[in-house]
Amino acid sequence: MKKSGKFLTGIVAVIALVAAGSARAEVVVPEDFGMQPMYGTVVSDGTLFSNQSVSSVSAHTPPDQTTGKGGGNWVCKNFDDPNCQTQSWMDGTIILSPCSKTTEPVCIDSLSIGRDGEKLSPATLAFEAVSQKIPASPASGVPAGGSASLWKSSGVPNAFGSNDYLVVVAMTYSKNKGTEKATLNGFTANVLPAQVRTGDTYYAAESFTETSSTGMPQAGVGWRGARGMINHSECEMTTDGYCFIREDFSANTKVSINLHLNNSLTGWLFGRLKTPTISVSKISDSINQLTVEALPTVVPNLVGAVLKSDLSKNPKIDNYLKGRGYPGEIENYNRIVGSSGFDGSLGSGMNNLERFRVFEEVLKVYSGNDSRFQKFTRWTFGSTQYDASGAGSACFSDKTKLVGIVTTNSPFYESGPPKFKDDSLNYVVAGPHFDVDGKTLFSGVYDLNMRSEAARCLYGFSSAPLKAVVSVTSADGSTQDVQTEALSEKDGWLHLGAYNFHFSQPTIRIKLSQEKTVAPTPAATPTSTPNAPAATTPAPKANAPAAPAIPNKAKTIIITCVKGKTTKKVVGTNPTCPAGYKKK
Repeated sequence: MKKSGKFLTGIVAVIALVAAGSARAEVVVPEDFGMQPMYGTVVSDGTLFSNQSVSSVSAHTPPDQTTGKGGGNWVCKNFDDPNCQTQSWMDGTIILSPCSKTTEPVCIDSLSIGRDGEKLSPATLAFEAVSQKIPASPASGVPAGGSASLWKSSGVPNAFGSNDYLVVVAMTYSKNKGTEKATLNGFTANVLPAQVRTGDTYYAAESFTETSSTGMPQAGVGWRGARGMINHSECEMTTDGYCFIREDFSANTKVSINLHLNNSLTGWLFGRLKTPTISVSKISDSINQLTVEALPTVVPNLVGAVLKSDLSKNPKIDNYLKGRGYPGEIENYNRIVGSSGFDGSLGSGMNNLERFRVFEEVLKVYSGNDSRFQKFTRWTFGSTQYDASGAGSACFSDKTKLVGIVTTNSPFYESGPPKFKDDSLNYVVAGPHFDVDGKTLFSGVYDLNMRSEAARCLYGFSSAPLKAVVSVTSADGSTQDVQTEALSEKDGWLHLGAYNFHFSQPTIRIKLSQEKTVAPTPAATPTSTPNAPAATTPAPKANAPAAPAIPNKAKTIIITCVKGKTTKKVVGTNPTCPAGYKKK
């Protein structure tokens, strides 16, 4: 396997870092990078799962593409705000309240926390945070937005030693000009172990509209005036009177959350979980109850940046920056190069291959002193829209039920289901070659849980048992000898995992197959023999039970098959290597 400091090809979603005017926005880069004259990116699940600390709605109109003038961003009361209907589009984040604190049908029903292998115990709701809330938008079909909530476990402390866990479940909506209803784009659910501090200098972030340095109205969420001068960078989130500091989960903690969600959100899920168990039940024609139980997993935070004075030495990054924005827009090249602090973007590792390719040469696991970026354990999952136009989409498109969930610890991944191509399920992941110490190889974990009926739909299989071939091939054609968990099928679900793979642009391919069912040979009909005496059948003894049939339990076997530089794992009761491959 080729070893280098590069990362795998992957996908990363990016949210621009913008601090409008004098307002203090949420801190989104490590402190030891914030004042550096650098341009780069911070890859963290923070924006995807936890930085959505308050409900908010805003409207947008882009500037003129030729002159760069006009346009702007404005704060809206909700999606029905008449002052925002004339803008090009609206978007917003709606935080779900606990069901006991709201009349909305979408809400957080319960949280349970325990140790792996033991029965989980219900956590107690301490309070819903005091912060900005958004009234319901009945005309647009959007529920009211609440706040993050704090829950207390019954004797399962986090790594800090407290029983406090912050829960943030956020739904995202958008609405184009001239349309009546908003579109529900997805949701994220996050359970964060927390250290809680109280004080009268902690304030909730709020929406605001200010005039930017280019003269455009600029909407944001943060703190202004005297509140904007207070530094609480140690806090993952602040609300009125409270600071929540992110901590790690303690060892062997297992979490279960029960949500009431729109049924359109339960088609496919992605997550930062380990060994998840998922169930869905119908509450009404539009609402499902979704329960997810899992262990947390470890996902490193990444930073990739160069000095602004060295941009010309990094043509991929320099050209990328030059191509961003309209003339005079906030990410104008000259403004960024001339500023004294860190500029760039913050994003999760989801769905932005372009940005990954730009920064792959400089991305590394964060190893600095900012404790917020040293917390690597995650318990998060969510749902996003995905392109369902490809092959196999008809088998994946049912949103009346949960079709599957993909979980991985890879910093970069695709949010939708695996792509069905060349008769295989293909999934792209990406991560650093080395861990935080710069020496230890970073090991990848990938789990696929999928409804059996979806897999059988793809291949046209019957209900007979399935087997799987798993291969991990690097970009240079070399193979990886990875640990593969045997294909299992239980209660209508298939599960398959690939573990301990490393990162030199691998492609994970899973191909399912089915052994032909051999019809049993019918018993021969006895022929009467002349003059043979009739056989006498003894009468059965009273109360003598028939001997039970002994099931023939098949043993699952995994073999390794090699063809040149490609290695495949074949799983089944009687596995054989594909044509052209030899058993290793």
